[in-house]
Amino acid sequence: MIRLLKLELQKLLLNRWSKVLIFVSFVLPFFVILLSSLKINFFGIFTLELGELGIFNFPIVWHLTTFFAAQFKFFFAIVVVSMIGNEYSNRTLKQNLIDGLSKKEFILSKFYTIVFFSLVSTALIL
Repeated sequence: MIRLLKLELQKLLLNRWSKVLIFVSFVLPFFVILLSSLKINFFGIFTLELGELGIFNFPIVWHLTTFFAAQFKFFFAIVVVSMIGNEYSNRTLKQNLIDGLSKKEFILSKFYTIVFFSLVSTALIL
């Protein structure tokens, strides 16, 4: 299991766009927390402070946090689709099967990677 997960993570981390999308889907949700301390000054006319508007008060913060977390999951979905699409476009699927990786191991490696990303994402949101 660990071998298959390392194999898939190595393939993903060598791809530049996958690295960017993984960064966006895992790191950018933390910037929602920074919105509470953000002050936007509009040419000295008025200042917008999101923390003072009450959007980070108890009942509303759950809706706001889950909304942003759900939006960033689309980046994770793109990573999963590109992970499988790159196998066919780069013809590495055939090469993996020739090198001794069975079809079951190939599918399990994708599954383990998706489960790993899901667990990490869930742990970061909690």
